[in-house]
Amino acid sequence: MNRRDFIKRALTLAALMPVGKLCANSGITVSKGSGNISADLLFTNVELYDGTGKAPFMADVAVKDDKIVQVAASGTLKRTGCTVIDGHGKALVPGFIDVHTHSDSAVFRIPSADSKLMQGVTTDISGNCGSSYYLRGARGAKGKLKKMYGNFGAYLDVVEKASPAVNVAHLCGHNSLRLHVMNYENRPPTREEMRRMKELLADALANGAAGFSSGLYYLPGKYAATDEVKELAALLKGSGKPYVTHMRSESDTVLEALAEAIEIARAGDNNLQVSHIKTCFDRNWGKLDKMFKMMDEARRAGMNVMADRYPYIYSSTSLKSIVPAPFDKANPTELFGRLKNDASYRAKLLEAFYARGRKDMDRVILVRSAIPEHRPYYAKNMVEIGRMMGGLSPQEAVVKLLSSGRAPSAAFGSMNEENMKRILADPYVMCGSDSSIFARRSSGGHPRAFGSFPLFFRTAVQSCSCAEVIRRMTSLPAAKFNIRGRGVIAPGFFADMVLLDLKTYDSKADFAVTNRAPTGIEAVYVNGKLAYSPDSGAKTLRAGKVLRIK
Repeated sequence: MNRRDFIKRALTLAALMPVGKLCANSGITVSKGSGNISADLLFTNVELYDGTGKAPFMADVAVKDDKIVQVAASGTLKRTGCTVIDGHGKALVPGFIDVHTHSDSAVFRIPSADSKLMQGVTTDISGNCGSSYYLRGARGAKGKLKKMYGNFGAYLDVVEKASPAVNVAHLCGHNSLRLHVMNYENRPPTREEMRRMKELLADALANGAAGFSSGLYYLPGKYAATDEVKELAALLKGSGKPYVTHMRSESDTVLEALAEAIEIARAGDNNLQVSHIKTCFDRNWGKLDKMFKMMDEARRAGMNVMADRYPYIYSSTSLKSIVPAPFDKANPTELFGRLKNDASYRAKLLEAFYARGRKDMDRVILVRSAIPEHRPYYAKNMVEIGRMMGGLSPQEAVVKLLSSGRAPSAAFGSMNEENMKRILADPYVMCGSDSSIFARRSSGGHPRAFGSFPLFFRTAVQSCSCAEVIRRMTSLPAAKFNIRGRGVIAPGFFADMVLLDLKTYDSKADFAVTNRAPTGIEAVYVNGKLAYSPDSGAKTLRAGKVLRIK
């Protein structure tokens, strides 16, 4: 390791140390062992990847309560008075951090967090793409959930009482702020409306929000001018928290959208996270070099610019997202109501699809729907669905699906394999599944829900070392989102750890069967407790914590 890399990793480690531990063991060196130790768990004979990117080594790791208390050369710590886990030479790595999720409500509906733990994810960051459940989905909540509507601190309290199996952090979303204050109004906010949005955002940041997110591709964020988002992002100044954005475009105007994101982040704390970075459609694939250059220039100017990406060339969001102009700016209530009840409106939308809609309907796949009648169409593309509907065109199939009153979720194959590999090889790109928590017996959806982390690892190691890829799945996201005491295996850090076989760690999920468990995972520990094992007889505990980022 050269001196520059050593200093970089030492500084990263210091930034991640829990408060009060900054002068404790750095984790850069390994102790020689201290004979008898006070510990609950002792991992021995493990190939330790500590999360900093340095080369692995055979080690013993001792855990007491929820913390790592000692790291030593393998075989040097005494094995008395604690439970010993022999790793048999398998890798022990920090728990993975999923930086881009939509688990805001799923975390208390499915607190077992199956789809996350099965991949080795121990920390989940939701509230992405500008969407915050406590401001939006909780509007109609009843009973105990009602008190969290519009109250970030109360929302975190509800999550905490659900006892999630993984650690959870949350962003505050711009779309939900706007919807809460302005509904779907297509206009600038009044002074009073801006004051109210600022008040809500400031409250969320003070009560532990990990940052401020936007989804300018979606309604009502699409209605917002750059200056509106800049004025809100200014509340991030001095906080160290990032502006996290699903940019206004990821296709024809992606460069302009990235320039806007940089401008907004500069108005904030000069800290930018580009969500699921991509270039959509073949006419835009060549723009990736320019995007990398723009981000490098921003870094040289002092901005902390990073990105995340899932390892698939199919994205996934609401089927509504492919509705062409001018229907794309109709609020959902109006759009779905009129499609359901107005034949002439359906005819006009179909005409717009033929004239201006996308032509790659064989690469638009239905993946999930709240309408039971749609389930036979799961994992089928729009051409196939049209045939199943009695010989309809794919455009007619889309209009019929949207006319059911609810928008199904779909996957869109508009990306390029080579670009994806280049993105995953970039040292500033971490893994984000862009998925909610799913139960292990769930059906439908995108395979990224169960497969993002193993497939990210398998793809990225083609161009990077195992240690470097693990760094980008652990300590890099922890540092970016100010998650202190996690992302590294070192004394004083929380015991979020994964025992796995790196040779066999891989995804088995696909669109046909999205919930297949990855291979290679031996055990997942969250805060020192066994949270997941492929052994169905193993006793597991839900030991996750709500992370209030200050």
